[in-house]
Amino acid sequence: MISRRTLTLAAGMAVIAMVAAGNLPAEDAPDPAAVRDAAAGRVCLVTAENAIGAPVAYASGFLLGEGRFVITDLASLARPDVRQAMLRFRNGSKAIATEFGMADPAIGLVAVKLDRPPAGLSGLAIPTASAPEDPGDVTVIGHKWAQDLDFIIGRFSHVVSSADLAARLKIDPPKQAGSFFNFANINPEQVSGSPVLDRGNNVVGVILRIAGADKPVVVPASALWESLKSADRQLRPLAELPKPFWPVAVLPVPGKPSTPQDFAQSVRTIKVRSRCTKCNSKGTITVRKLIESHNVGGMQRNTYRDEVQTCPTCSGEGVVFPDGLYAQYVRMAETGTWLASAGGVDARVRDTVFANCLDLLKAVSRVGKSYRDDLLRETKPDLSKNLAGGPHGIVVFAQVRELVDGPDGSYWVLAPHGLEATLAAKADRLAAAVEARGGRLRDGHWIILAGLAVGPVSLGGQRATYVQPLAWTDGPNLGVREHKPGGSGTPGTSPSPKPPGSPSFFGL
Repeated sequence: MISRRTLTLAAGMAVIAMVAAGNLPAEDAPDPAAVRDAAAGRVCLVTAENAIGAPVAYASGFLLGEGRFVITDLASLARPDVRQAMLRFRNGSKAIATEFGMADPAIGLVAVKLDRPPAGLSGLAIPTASAPEDPGDVTVIGHKWAQDLDFIIGRFSHVVSSADLAARLKIDPPKQAGSFFNFANINPEQVSGSPVLDRGNNVVGVILRIAGADKPVVVPASALWESLKSADRQLRPLAELPKPFWPVAVLPVPGKPSTPQDFAQSVRTIKVRSRCTKCNSKGTITVRKLIESHNVGGMQRNTYRDEVQTCPTCSGEGVVFPDGLYAQYVRMAETGTWLASAGGVDARVRDTVFANCLDLLKAVSRVGKSYRDDLLRETKPDLSKNLAGGPHGIVVFAQVRELVDGPDGSYWVLAPHGLEATLAAKADRLAAAVEARGGRLRDGHWIILAGLAVGPVSLGGQRATYVQPLAWTDGPNLGVREHKPGGSGTPGTSPSPKPPGSPSFFGL
């Protein structure tokens, strides 16, 4: 017996063919501006969400057929923690997708089934025949770095074979080698899944941002059509998506992708600007004091003695917290988390980012009270304002409250110092974000954590802010805090005092 879901997908594919057969003749094609206006409403922002509704990746997508399916980036939805996709259209309508009908690792695209098609919107046309080598002016429509909907006009330059691209990336070519297009005069900043349209409002390709490629490549519409046509017509949950063949640069956070240089600059700025120039980060200064003065042979003679004193500028800590430094902590957390969680980032870069962030956190965990109080004073209003939004970089002192069961595993609930707020982080992610892999947390444990506050979620019947951790280490004991009904927290670790004259805790 054929299931209802199978019939729905088959009907959708049939409509795709009918729409494609009715393409506008070239002489009746609208100008690029008209193409933009006609197609923009059919393009959507695709947000991959985990089991508790937190966004973990972003892409573009577009409606096809009668509006029941959306084509988008496979890599963004094939992440292991993705359970559904939220799709947002320009008119404000939303749809949810939890199933897919086609997924092709070789072209990096997937067709997801919408729970509720947007009213009044039909899909874009996909030609059944091979696209011409030179379709003329093409319009790329998609979300620029998962933010504003952006339009750009250009032309194709040449065809890039899968074999050549694989050789450039130093990977084995796919078994069924195909080809991609390259652009001649533009470098689109739209994310993967953005459609490329000709002057007749037909989809001639789809943007795919392959990591390591100089520019995004374009999956030909003919390759997409063949994948749709050969799909097995059976809907399956997103959790069963295959892994993409190409190393796609998945966007984990809205905004322009971070670079290792961005992260390194923020860490360097924190270290340099934290130094106390008065004592050169030693915590002490040498003061020459007048001991006595007397007249010898009509000449005034003074006796001095050098005395070591606590530096008044840094209160003996060797570091200061100047205006604007907190913004660098936020930037460090944001760029580091991006590099640690984005697709297509070299493993050596990830390891370097983690190691440098962990070293910095260890230094901050040992810092004196003045510096820590200044950091906390900046942290409190920032988190009070931005925890409900997101994504937003955080460097926070927090106490572990409890381990709770979520729909996709265990979560640690954390209480940030000085805030009536709750953070939630996946237990396995926290275990991977500490130097001693598998290090165990416990109720009442104080830590200092760097990462990304993604946004509000519901976990175990309570509201919390989902955190994507970058790194954490044991933090100073900031006091006993109630962490469970009828119970109280246990002390954390206390910072070791910095001996006078010892090297800067930042190692500078």
